Amino acid sequence: MKALREENGQALVITVLSMTILLGFSALAADVGIMMRTKRITQTAADAAAIAGALEISYGDVSSAANAASAQNGMTNGANGATIVVNNPPSLGPHANNPNYVEVIASQVEPTLFMNLFNFNSLTVKTRAVAYNGGAAYGCVYVLASSGAKAMQLQGSFNFNAPNCGVIVNSTDPCALQFTGAGGSLVAGSVGVAGGDCGQTGDSNPTPVKGIAPVSDPLGGLTPPNPSSLSCVPLPNTATIGPTNGGTVCYSGNVTLNNVTLNPGTYVFTGNVTLGNVTSSTATTPFGTTLDINSGSLGVNTGTTINLTAPTTGTYNGIVLMQPLANTNAMQLQFGSSFGTLDGIIWAPGAELFLQDSGGDKNDGVSMTTDLIVNTMYDKTTTLNIQSYTQSTPTSPLTKVTLVE
Repeated sequence: MKALREENGQALVITVLSMTILLGFSALAADVGIMMRTKRITQTAADAAAIAGALEISYGDVSSAANAASAQNGMTNGANGATIVVNNPPSLGPHANNPNYVEVIASQVEPTLFMNLFNFNSLTVKTRAVAYNGGAAYGCVYVLASSGAKAMQLQGSFNFNAPNCGVIVNSTDPCALQFTGAGGSLVAGSVGVAGGDCGQTGDSNPTPVKGIAPVSDPLGGLTPPNPSSLSCVPLPNTATIGPTNGGTVCYSGNVTLNNVTLNPGTYVFTGNVTLGNVTSSTATTPFGTTLDINSGSLGVNTGTTINLTAPTTGTYNGIVLMQPLANTNAMQLQFGSSFGTLDGIIWAPGAELFLQDSGGDKNDGVSMTTDLIVNTMYDKTTTLNIQSYTQSTPTSPLTKVTLVE
C-alpha cells in the first residue's frame, strides 16, 4: 500500500484562505454600508430638491430653488463629487414632459474603503425624485405669527364660515387662538394651532387640533414690486386708471379709489389707500388686478360697491390684495353696508387683518372667494363666508406639492 503524503500545514492554509475570504466579505460589507448611507443622503437631498423646485413652478426659478434645497440637505452641486440635475418637466418616467412635475437626479461619487484592494476605487450612487405641483392646498387661512397670544382672535357674534378648507395658526402661545364672548361660530374643514386655544372654544367646529407643526408662508418666495424702480405719480382724476398693457403702475400719496375702474395690472401704492366704489375691468383679457399696499394702510368706505378680481396669470397670479412683509400696518376690511365681490388671495404676511362687518344691507354683502395669508387676524362681529379661492380656481399659486416618484 502506498503511503499517504504528508498533510502537515493544511489547516494553516485553509485558515489563511478562510481569513482572506472573510476579510473580503467584511470589506464588502463595510463598503456596502457606506454606500447605503450615501444613498440615504442622496435620496433625502433629491426629495428636498424636487419639492423645493415644484414649489417654485409658479415663479419660474425651479433650478435655483432645487439646488439650494439640495445644498441644505448635504449635497452641493459640483462639490465633493456631487451632481444635481434638475428637470422641469421630467426627462423620463410616467410624468415625462409634464410641466407640473419636477425631476431631480442626484448622484454622488463615493470612494471605497476596502474594495479598492480589488481595483474598485470608487462607486457612483444615484437617486431620483419627482414632485408634483397641483391640487388644492390644505389651508385657506394662514395666520403666520410664530408667537403671541390672540394671534387669531374671534370676538362677539362672529360667523366665520370656511367649511371646505383648513385654518392654520402658527403661534405657539397657549392662547394663540382666542374665542371671546358668546354666540360666535367658526366652521372649517379643519382647525389647527401650534399652541393652544382659549375662551369659548366650543364655538369651533371642528375642535381645534393643538400642537401642530407651524407652516411657512406658502407665498414666501414672492417678491413685491419696488417703488424706487417705478415712476410713482399722483392718482389721476379719471374714471378708468392704471396700465394699458397689464403692467405695473405706482401711485404716490394717500388715495381714495372711488367711482373708478381698474385696468388689468399691478397697482403699487406708497401711501394710505381707501376703497370706495371700485371695480376690476373685465373688458380686456387677460384681466385681473393686484393692489399692493406698499407702505401705507388699507381701509374701506361704508356703503360702497367693491368688485375686485385677481389676475390668473403672471407674477402676482391669484393675488388681489398684497401688503409686503415689511409693512406692518393693519389691513382693515370694515365693509359696513358695502356689497360686491372680492375674488383672490389676500397676502399680508406682516400685518394684522382686521375684519368688522361683512356688508349685508344689499345683496348679502361682500362675497369673498379668497385665501388669507396674514400675520395676525382679528374678526369682530363679522358674518364672513369664505369660499377658498384655491379650491375654486385651478390657476391658484397655493397648490399642494407631493412626491410622486
